[in-house]
Amino acid sequence: MDQTERTYFLAAMAEAAKLIRLTQTALQRARSQCHGDVYEHIDLMCTRAYELHVKAEWIQHVALGNVKITLEAIDPESRQGPDRRRSVDRRIAKMRKQLMPEDALTGKPDRSG
Repeated sequence: MDQTERTYFLAAMAEAAKLIRLTQTALQRARSQCHGDVYEHIDLMCTRAYELHVKAEWIQHVALGNVKITLEAIDPESRQGPDRRRSVDRRIAKMRKQLMPEDALTGKPDRSG
């Protein structure tokens, strides 16, 4: 990545990290106000938001190049690449279909899942 790309990349990652922090705060407020099954779902969302926050910071440090950070240094027995799944979790796709069975703009059935 050249210097211009790195600058734009780091600005975008800083913005993403800020939005993730705001999302974490909102999710924590929501979690404090609910219970039961909803609490479990919100708690999982809080965990995933935290993971995204840590990954965003980690990637920023790698992009800066000041320190060589590798997955092997964190956990020598872990996979060496990012999660290989490229599609949306089946459960998420089904949740979306329950909410929006047809594409609101075109009136055609949703084909994303």
